[in-house]
Amino acid sequence: MTLQTSSDTDHTAIARFQNNIQSIFSRVRVLYGSTPLEDIPGYNVIVRGLTEWTSTSQNNTTNQMSIAEGIGGFIPGSFPGTTGTGALPQVSTVVNVRQSMVQGVAPRQVLVNNPDGFYSSGPVPNQQAGQSGFETNTSANYSTRRYQVNLASGLFTQDKLIPTKWMASQLAVELTLAPETSCIFTPVVTTTPTFTTTYAVTNVNLIPEILEFDASYDELFLQGLRDGGVPLKFSSWHQYTFGVSGNNMNLLIQERSRSVKAIFAVQRRSPEQLYTDSGALIYESAPTGAINVTKNQGNPGGTGTLNSFQFRIGGRYFPASPVQCTSAYGTGVSNGAAEAFVELQKCLNCVGDYRLSSSVNSLTWGLPAGLMDNSTGGPGVAGKVMIGEQDYNPCFLLYNAGGIPAADANANPMFCGSNAVGSSAFAMSTSLETSNGIEISGLNAEEQSDISLIVNYGGPQTAGFAIEVYVLYDAMLVLRENNVLELIQ
Repeated sequence: MTLQTSSDTDHTAIARFQNNIQSIFSRVRVLYGSTPLEDIPGYNVIVRGLTEWTSTSQNNTTNQMSIAEGIGGFIPGSFPGTTGTGALPQVSTVVNVRQSMVQGVAPRQVLVNNPDGFYSSGPVPNQQAGQSGFETNTSANYSTRRYQVNLASGLFTQDKLIPTKWMASQLAVELTLAPETSCIFTPVVTTTPTFTTTYAVTNVNLIPEILEFDASYDELFLQGLRDGGVPLKFSSWHQYTFGVSGNNMNLLIQERSRSVKAIFAVQRRSPEQLYTDSGALIYESAPTGAINVTKNQGNPGGTGTLNSFQFRIGGRYFPASPVQCTSAYGTGVSNGAAEAFVELQKCLNCVGDYRLSSSVNSLTWGLPAGLMDNSTGGPGVAGKVMIGEQDYNPCFLLYNAGGIPAADANANPMFCGSNAVGSSAFAMSTSLETSNGIEISGLNAEEQSDISLIVNYGGPQTAGFAIEVYVLYDAMLVLRENNVLELIQ
């Protein structure tokens, strides 16, 4: 994997991949011959959400996930403290793990207009253009790294082995690469950026573990193919996209699977852009304006904060009462969305599991749309940008009386500590399972007249955002003799 910016002298030429290198895959399809067994658009959004919700915490630590999967948050660290030649004394600060330790490109030196000193690591882990030499620009800034990931396809994560020996060599995996705006993040700077950013993938290999069994196993397996077939149960995803309009929305979800396990709805920036983290899952997108940090003044509450949400399926509601996310309707003051978080934990089957320490916290979940102080944005950014889209770039400062957060993009990182704000990871979700999920046990959407998401905001959401709904459903493959495969979903 090679990441490239167009110049190594432009002080704005700073770029890194979003959290989890699988952000480069916008769509994943698994096919049997010409028949799609799984088709997952928005694959990078699903993987990003699961990374934030279920992987181990990336706050103030780095671990094994940074090696093969490109996952990392921030840690205490240091950076060179002067510009130009000569001695480079170290300055204590917070360090973005992906930028400075996994794969990122930046000028080697610290420059005045660089908003955060911890972006001064240079090309990490090397300055190589990759095996293909996909660019010949000698002034470009390159960084190349090798990754190995487990695809989040349901067929590749279910418990049974895939019997490719009886599938006539027709099993195929199709990966669609995402545009740069969907998988790369470049920090907002005070000067309009003039560089371009791109990436290339080379030397792609599928590395399966292949097991061979003795003749007696083959005989029993063939018998199973003849006697009704061999089933493989797995779960996969459907995606639905809706524009935001007004503050009261009733979004009809055209899902007709036989077993729906859970539904997740997220708000994201659309169209995506390099200068905001497109994997950020926004709580609400109607910022009220930057607050005066010195006097702690500003709007007493948000105008567009999420009030509540609920799913209606046929004549029933899930959960039974609306999930309330404000202290009181109309106040615009977030209550931290703890109830929404427990609903998410139900979908992930981890309620009360304190062994799981993920990166989701009060600064990335249920955080109103505060604006970064002193930030002018970049091309395509309408004015200032929101705190929750900046991937540990801003330093959290304070809340005003109405719960609106303020952060300073130009604050000295050495004073930031654990207040570095990661990108938002909020979701409106509901679990529809009737057991622990091992068997097919979800809601039968074929028997329902309609499925809809009822969401109420305190005010209209900002243009340039969309609500995406991801439905987790059960499916089953039944493999029969003579390479016949039946898909049930």
